[in-house]
Amino acid sequence: MGLNLVKALQDERSKRANEEEILAAFKQIIADDNRLDAEIHKAIINGGDGETPKLKTENLEVANIFTEQEIQAICIKYRLRFLDAGLFKGDIPYEAISKIKSIQKSEGIALKNFKIVAPAGLFKLKFKDKDPLLFLDLGKGYHYLIHKWGNDLHPLRGILMYPFRNFTTLFGTICGISLATAILMPSSIMAGPYDKYVFPIRVIFFFYMLIALCGLTSLYGFSRLKNFSSVLWNSKYDD
Repeated sequence: MGLNLVKALQDERSKRANEEEILAAFKQIIADDNRLDAEIHKAIINGGDGETPKLKTENLEVANIFTEQEIQAICIKYRLRFLDAGLFKGDIPYEAISKIKSIQKSEGIALKNFKIVAPAGLFKLKFKDKDPLLFLDLGKGYHYLIHKWGNDLHPLRGILMYPFRNFTTLFGTICGISLATAILMPSSIMAGPYDKYVFPIRVIFFFYMLIALCGLTSLYGFSRLKNFSSVLWNSKYDD
């Protein structure tokens, strides 16, 4: 007759405690864990009080520590916002809460002052894709990446959002489109019978396109663009 390991375990347990005590202890562990999850979620959505945690760097992954200048650069490049997590209107995944819980356990302190990088549409802006990054503010211009969720941004987003980074990139894009149009336009259409004047005609057409596109951008673009990414990246306002 073989050894029944389950029966052996049950016999061992009966020496130490009854089933009611074990069940009660297990329920208490679950309740404490759920309470901690709720506290962490509340700390994320309620924002911090301005204090930054003093963490031991040996408990952190150095690869996940970023400067505010680095975060600003990607926000401007891809037209994203970097705001307090309390303004985020999406769901916080359990994986993010679990990672925060792990850091809190190793550090022995409660964490607060979380920030999120995401498209503007995922924030509750005061006036009025989806790939959030949850950061912990470490103070002195440093932020610790806790968790990323959602899908990756479209690979063309950086190109499509390039004109909106600042005034220089917008004007440069307009000049580039105007120049490309003036160069690629067939001579038969551009000059017709005046082939010997094709170069000056192209120059004139370039400036015509430049003025026309600047006018259209001023008239229609700014009503939709609202402002440049270099201004909006950490703005709580939808303007």
